[in-house]
Amino acid sequence: MSIRRLLVLVWLLPLFCSGQQKAILSQYMFSGLVANPAYSSIDNALNMTAVSRHQWVGFKGAPNTQIFSLHSPINESNSSFGAILMRDQIAEVIIDNAAFLSFAQKVEIAEETFLSLGINGGISKYQANYSEISDEAFMIDPVFANENDIRSSVGLGLMLFSNKFYAGLSAPSFMEFRGNKRTRTAFRTHWIAQGGYLVDFGENLKFKPNAMVKYVNGSPMQIDVNANFLIAETLWLGSSWRSFDSMNFIAELQISPKLQVGYAYDLTTSQLSHVQKGSHEIMLSFRFAKWDGPRCYF
Repeated sequence: MSIRRLLVLVWLLPLFCSGQQKAILSQYMFSGLVANPAYSSIDNALNMTAVSRHQWVGFKGAPNTQIFSLHSPINESNSSFGAILMRDQIAEVIIDNAAFLSFAQKVEIAEETFLSLGINGGISKYQANYSEISDEAFMIDPVFANENDIRSSVGLGLMLFSNKFYAGLSAPSFMEFRGNKRTRTAFRTHWIAQGGYLVDFGENLKFKPNAMVKYVNGSPMQIDVNANFLIAETLWLGSSWRSFDSMNFIAELQISPKLQVGYAYDLTTSQLSHVQKGSHEIMLSFRFAKWDGPRCYF
C-alpha cells in the first residue's frame, strides 16, 4: 500500500468506525428491509434480493458490501417476516459479517392504508485487523491493536403505507450488545426517516420520488433525494443526490414479473473524487406472488 493511500485510509478509519458504521445503498428504494424491519409488510409476496456494492473503485482498500435479504407474508395474515445476511469489508482491516431476522405486524387504519410495526434481532462477527495497515504501527501504537468480537443487536421500525405512498422511521440497530466489553469501536444508533410517493401519468409512465434522511449522533445529517421514472412497466430510470457525498444514477429492468435487475453508479462529489473512480452497485431481485393483488411499486 502506497504512503498516500495508507495516510488516507488511516484518516478515514475513525469515520468508518463511528459515524459510518452501516453500509450505504444507492438502491435503498428497492431493498427497504435493510433500513426498516417494518418494510416486510409492504408487499404480499415472497421477495428475495441480492445486492453487491463496490465503493470508490480504484482506491485500494475501499469498502465493499454484499447483502442478501428476503421477506414474505405469513400465510394470509397481517404478519410478515424477513431475514438479512450481510458482509461489509474495508480492505483487510475491517470485516463485519452479520445475520438478522425480523417480524412485522400491520393494521389497516384507513381504506387500503396500513401502519406496520417491525422488530429485528441479529448477530455479527466483527474483526478489525489494524495490523494489516502497518506492522510497525501495530507494534508501536496500542490504538492499532486488533479487535475480534461477537456482537448482537435489536432494531425497531414503523411504516405507514398504501399503494400510492410510504413513510417510515426506524433504528435498524437500536441497541447493541458486545461480547468483548473492552472493544474501542464506539456504537451509535442510526436513525433513518424515509418516504416515497407514486404519481401515475398513465399506463406507460409513472413517477416515484423518494427521500431518505440518516442521523447519527456525532456525524452530519445525511440526506438522499431520489427521483425515478417507470417506463412501460418495465424500465426504471432515476438519479439521486446524496449530501456531502455523491450524485447517483440508477437503472432497473423488469425482465419478467418475477425477476428484476438493477445497477447504480455513484459519481463522488467529495474530495475523495481525486483518488477513486466512483462506486458501482448491482442488484438482483426475485418476487413470487402467492396471492392475487396489485403490483407493489415500493
